[in-house]
Amino acid sequence: MLTLRGLRKADQFVRTQQSLGNDVRWDGWDMVFFRAADKAVYSREGAFRNGVWGFDNRVKVDDSGVWEVDFRNVKRVPRTRA
Repeated sequence: MLTLRGLRKADQFVRTQQSLGNDVRWDGWDMVFFRAADKAVYSREGAFRNGVWGFDNRVKVDDSGVWEVDFRNVKRVPRTRA
């Protein structure tokens, strides 16, 4: 789990993930990650976003202002070897 303490860190994380091509957005105080999946069209939990079916994964803030994001939702910067 990636722990983000405070709104400033969380907002910076969301903007960075968006610039890397990860479909993440704010919904109130929740971070919502969208992952495309064809089988979502048959599921009650399926979501239709930007012309694509998939699943939303919502990360809620706790009472102390901390978001805990599963690493499966994090897009990493590819490393290059020199």
